[in-house]
Amino acid sequence: MGEIRSTVELMMERTRGMTLSEEEQESLRKEKLGKIAKGYKMKLLQNPEGADQILAALEQETPDDRELLEWLIWVQMVENLPTDAGILKHLDLMQTLPLAKVKEPALTRLRAAFKIALKQHAPDRKKIILREKKKLAALGISGDAVVPKIPKNPEPDAEFMSVLKQCREKLLARTAT
Repeated sequence: MGEIRSTVELMMERTRGMTLSEEEQESLRKEKLGKIAKGYKMKLLQNPEGADQILAALEQETPDDRELLEWLIWVQMVENLPTDAGILKHLDLMQTLPLAKVKEPALTRLRAAFKIALKQHAPDRKKIILREKKKLAALGISGDAVVPKIPKNPEPDAEFMSVLKQCREKLLARTAT
């Protein structure tokens, strides 16, 4: 009687000589490096003080992988830019990345636009507080100690969002801006 072969033996026999194409290998490499870049982004956001040590780990990669990883980390940081006060810390962290030197004008413009939007929003905040105090006074709640609760992170204005969109495009462009 003949030998009964295992499933693994049959599979190995049928796949002998098969290899991945260059495109498939490159796709797998980029996918792997994309996951590594997300990990770097999370480490940087959790420990911004240790950014130099975290980025020093990139030196262990091959030059091609390092270049792609630097770009993928940059893309991760740009795509996850916050629209609230956290943007300033995020931009400070982005300044430590290798691509920051090339993208400095867009980073500076974005920082300035946020500060302008913040200054413009301060009078609006005062108006909201006054309006809320009047509402509370109508309900019989008044006095110097009354401080109405208003949202700390208001919706960003349309002008800032427009600048943010433009800067994101410049920051994600592969050429120097």
